[in-house]
Amino acid sequence: MFKKVFLMLLAGIILTWQSFTGTANALSLNENIRTVPLNEDGAQITLSNQEAQIGSRLFIDNCAQCHLQGKTKTNPNVGLSKEALANAIPARDNLLGMVDYIKNPTSYDGEEDLSLFHLSTERPDLWPEIRNYTEEDIKAVAGYILIQTNADPRWGKRSLIEP
Repeated sequence: MFKKVFLMLLAGIILTWQSFTGTANALSLNENIRTVPLNEDGAQITLSNQEAQIGSRLFIDNCAQCHLQGKTKTNPNVGLSKEALANAIPARDNLLGMVDYIKNPTSYDGEEDLSLFHLSTERPDLWPEIRNYTEEDIKAVAGYILIQTNADPRWGKRSLIEP
């Protein structure tokens, strides 16, 4: 009994230490995965590991409750897969497109303003989670989403069968 309690206490101390030092969530992604489209013209940008880590933390804290593994709970037909982001109007498969969406969310066809229904900087009164986001934070979250489309071929897909 004492051994179990001791091991649980030790595990708790280690996890707490990792959360303070950042080693539990440390990302060390290769440059190819961190290189994402910058704009619709084909320019690219390579995000730093630190930007990827910040984006990961912010996404998990504020977006993952609706977009777990890049899927969309409120509309399972539209996830955060590379294909879905590319087919949105305007396209969201590039950093500037994703940043624009985070600031001014619109429906998949670009026709409707979703700032009342989707986390955005447009309505910090409704979405206090994003109230203190800096431009760097927004870029990091957008970059994280795009990095995930490079790193995980299943990211944002409805099922394992979907291509």
